[in-house]
Amino acid sequence: MATSMQLRREILAGGRDAALAALYGADPAVLARQRQRYADALEQFERYFGPGRQVHIYSAPGRAELGGNHTDHQHGYGLAAAVMLDLIAVASPSDDGFIRVKSRGFNKLDVIDLSEAEPQDGESTHSASLIRGIAEGFRARDRAVNGFDAYTASDVLRGSGLSSSAAFEMGMAVILNGEYGCGLPTPELAKICQYAENTYFGKPSGLLDQLTSAVGGVIFADFADPAQPDIEKIHAAGLLPEGMSLCVTDTRGSHSELTGEFAAIRNEMEAVASQLGAKVLGQVQEANFWAALPRLRTVCGDRAVLRAAHYFEENARALVQRDALRAGDFPVFLKAIAASGHASYTLCQNVYCSTDVRHQGLSVALALSQTLLEHSGGAWRMQGGGFAGTIQAFVPQRLVQTYHDAMEGVFGKGSCYILRLREQGAVRVI
Repeated sequence: MATSMQLRREILAGGRDAALAALYGADPAVLARQRQRYADALEQFERYFGPGRQVHIYSAPGRAELGGNHTDHQHGYGLAAAVMLDLIAVASPSDDGFIRVKSRGFNKLDVIDLSEAEPQDGESTHSASLIRGIAEGFRARDRAVNGFDAYTASDVLRGSGLSSSAAFEMGMAVILNGEYGCGLPTPELAKICQYAENTYFGKPSGLLDQLTSAVGGVIFADFADPAQPDIEKIHAAGLLPEGMSLCVTDTRGSHSELTGEFAAIRNEMEAVASQLGAKVLGQVQEANFWAALPRLRTVCGDRAVLRAAHYFEENARALVQRDALRAGDFPVFLKAIAASGHASYTLCQNVYCSTDVRHQGLSVALALSQTLLEHSGGAWRMQGGGFAGTIQAFVPQRLVQTYHDAMEGVFGKGSCYILRLREQGAVRVI
């Protein structure tokens, strides 16, 4: 274990290039950027927590949802891929019972007193609640953890649909797991993070985002038993055929005020399930849903009914996508991507907020993508929880520059990313 100053010197001199290349690839320009990024994070750690501390550096990736939009929390299927955009955390353990975290771009230093185990008044929806909940998740599994000091720097766009929250959560979890030798497998860390997000942060999320950040690669998950989901890892290297790129455009709309909108999707789906004698839609036979449609419309309302229909349609589509990836049938996979995007508009209705119709960044991005990519062999869809954030597009190489420039012309410089997929999940890098 080296000091922050020693690591900074080694990284800038290229002495840790092998570790960086394993995550980000060996392109010289990419390595140069990551060297500087890691060195800057180490310097900021010293600024807030002092020089001479022995540290480790951890990384947790963001994710691109590929299929199963709002199906995981209903015990359905999910499909997602880890991406190169990640959160890195410089961390050093402490024995004073406090966790202190400073995150780049946020003015506040989170300070969590681990003697206060329960959710704290006024802390929900803030990062401190996630950290507290994750620490308690370890303790609930009889793992002895203590404090740490950490500085984080994230390239995962906040509020973008690439799940910056899951990357942050997994970053905190791998620090505790690594610094205190807890030995928990990464899927178990994902469950701890979901628990913290549900119980302490107050967002009723599913588990797919955390699992993808934890495990890496392309993940297909069956959440029929959410306590023990059946996980299949499909290697990311085989996803994109030659000549096709995955582009993500940040429409510069934040998810930070949308927890209620996300919660409504889950609540309405579960209201329908309740009328059919179940807790979640994954426990309902689709035929029984359609047979009860007249009654469900009256009792639950049409939006809830449409969102339930979305669940059944999207869940079946996730299976089609998985099978297409297994078989290397990319055209079938792309057809399902396009169908998923259409369902978000018409059934799930999570492309924009009905209470703020003047702001429809996702709708504009999707319309522009259709104009640019129709008849090109590409596909486009909203991704993530919805209402704001990002869209994704599979773009033929001959159109990547045109697509990139057009999207940035509308949403601003730096809004369109050409993503690379990542095999590794959350991990200690150095």
